[in-house]
Amino acid sequence: MIDRRLVLSSAVASLIVFAAAPSLALDLQPYEAMTAQKLIKSGKPVIVHVYAPWCLQCRAQASILKSLPGNPDFSKISFFRVAYDDQKEVVSALNCPRSTIIAYKGGKEVARMSWGTSEEDVVRTLKAAL
Repeated sequence: MIDRRLVLSSAVASLIVFAAAPSLALDLQPYEAMTAQKLIKSGKPVIVHVYAPWCLQCRAQASILKSLPGNPDFSKISFFRVAYDDQKEVVSALNCPRSTIIAYKGGKEVARMSWGTSEEDVVRTLKAAL
C-alpha cells in the first residue's frame, strides 16, 4: 500500500526542484507589428521567428528555442513568432522565407538565419541581438 505521506513529500520535492530550476527565458509571443516595431525602434534586442507548423525546419528551430536552458542573457530579448501562412504581408515586408530567425539590436537588423536547424546556428543568431 502506498503511504500518503510518501506521495505528498515526493510531490512537494518535485515542486521545489522545478521551482528552483532556471526558467526558460524564451517566451515567443505572436507577432503584432505595432508592438514588435516599437520594441525594435527602442533599440531593445528583439528576435523574430518566421514559422509554419508544417515546416520541418521551423519545427526544429522551435524545438531548439524551447529546449535552450534558462540563460539570463536571453531574458533581455523580446521574442516574436510570425505565422507564415497567416501573416503573408509581414513575411513579404521581412523579405524572407519560412524557417527564418531575425535578430535586431540597436534598432536595426544585425543577423538573419534561414533554414538552419542546429543549436549552434540558433544560439549564434540569438547572441547577435545581445
